[in-house]
Parts: sequence; structure tokens; C-alpha cells
Amino acid sequence: MNKKTIGIIGLGLIGGSLAWALKTSTEHLVCGCDINSETLQQALKAGAIDVAVSNAANCAEMADVLILCLPVCAIPNTIQQIIPVLKPGTIISDVGSTKSYLSELVPNMLPVGVSYVGGHPMAGAERDGFMAADPNLFVGRPYVLVQSGQQDRLALQIMKELAVELGAVPVVIDADRHDAAVSKISHLPHIVAAAMVMLAAEDKERELNFSLAAAGFNDVTRIAAANPQMWVDVCLSNRANIINNLIELQHNLQNFLDKLQNKDQEALLRYFSNARMIRNSLSPAQNTGGELLADKAML
Repeated sequence: MNKKTIGIIGLGLIGGSLAWALKTSTEHLVCGCDINSETLQQALKAGAIDVAVSNAANCAEMADVLILCLPVCAIPNTIQQIIPVLKPGTIISDVGSTKSYLSELVPNMLPVGVSYVGGHPMAGAERDGFMAADPNLFVGRPYVLVQSGQQDRLALQIMKELAVELGAVPVVIDADRHDAAVSKISHLPHIVAAAMVMLAAEDKERELNFSLAAAGFNDVTRIAAANPQMWVDVCLSNRANIINNLIELQHNLQNFLDKLQNKDQEALLRYFSNARMIRNSLSPAQNTGGELLADKAML
């Protein structure tokens, strides 16, 4: 891809990693924007950005491609603020964990000549902030790009090329399909992890519970340490899918409870055996979240 100016608004874990990966692997000029001056200095010192600005409009007016790395519900307000400075040909993208909400709202906000391509790199960690950023975070990981009927094909192609430059695997799917999938494989696990932490914490034996916690508890609950505001926005913007999945999970747990209350050893063995077989059948890439069941022909 020809050299472009890439604006990154929000230099936390994902935004900082995007900026750093771009500086490490490409010739693009990277403008980083964050309201935290210390974060900007950290990014400059690390060589993750070329230009540091604290105002989103200043970043937007420079950018050929502008990627908003903000909580989902904060993205429309930020776009509203930068609309006056957007130049024709600018591509707006984001890294939000839910896509239907933004795909319905953002395109109607943009001036003629400005394109929107929703994005969601399927990578992350329980830590946040620029100091957790990793330029290799996206290597080998799926980078979801949302397909829509009104989309500028050139803008989508540019974002696919950008994902490849990051070392990621672009996966093009529609917003509803994305949100239904991630509600099961990402959003529900986070809610369950938080619930398990609270269950252990609210028990009268809290100190004993956590002192005895080992790999199983720590592995399952690791993601509960992620940014709380981000997860509030995720849950609210993908509310219907998450509610349906919570109801399905309740039914699944109730079925398990029935088996346990009835001391049905054979049924319990089948339950655990089936789960083990399915988990072990996943490819190494799927075991680490490195592949989505999407139309790979659309890459």
C-alpha cells in the first residue's frame, strides 16, 4: 500500500499496539492522539508514533485513515466532533468489540466522500494502557472487517491491506454475524469470569478461596481484569445477543444441575466427555483464538 498518514485516537492496549505495529512494520506516518499527556510521551519515547496530539480534530485533519480505539459508546460522539475537519477520501475505522451498533449509526453521520469500515482485531489482553501495548499483538490473529452494501470497495480493500501489513488475517463478515459470534466466544466468557470472581469474593471464606486459587481459577478468570468501561459499552451495544446467550447458558447449567442432583454418573461423564472432545478437536489456531469460522473466501 502507498504511504499514508494513519491516525490512531486512543493509545491504550489496542490503539498503542496498532500504532507501534504500524511503525515497526510499515512506512506509514502515524499520528497518535490521547487525552493523557503521559501516554503520549510514552508512545513517543517508545517510537510507536511520529506525531502526538491531544485533540481528536487535530489528528483527524491529518489522517488518510483514522482508527478510533475507544469504548464503543464513545465513538459516535468523537466522530461528531471531528466531522468538520474530515477531508474527502478519509477512511474511518474502529476496533470496537461490537459492530452492528456502529454500522447502523456511523455511515449516516459522515460527509460525502468519507468512508466507514468497521473493524475488530481479535486480539487483546486483560491489561490496559499504553504500557501493555505490544507491536506483535496482531500477528497471525483475525482482523474482522465489516462488510456492508453501501461500502466503498476501495476503502475496504485498503483496510484489508492494512491488516495484512500488521501481520493479521483479514476476515470480512457482516456486522450481525460478527456480533452473534463474539457474544458467545468473547462477551459471555467475560461475564462468566467476572461472575466467578464475585462468587469467590462474596463468600465468607474469601481469603481462603483466593489463597487456594490455582491455575484453573486463574486461567478462567484472567479476563475479568480487563477495562470495566469497555465491557459496559460492549454489553450495552450487544445487549440482545448477550441476553439470549445468558438464557441459553442458564438452561445448560440447569441441565447440568439436574444431572448432578440425580447423581447421574453416566450423564455427567457424557457431558464432560463431549466438552473435552469438542475442545480437543479445535485447531491450534482456534485454541488461541487465532481463527474465526467466517467465509475465508472473502479475504
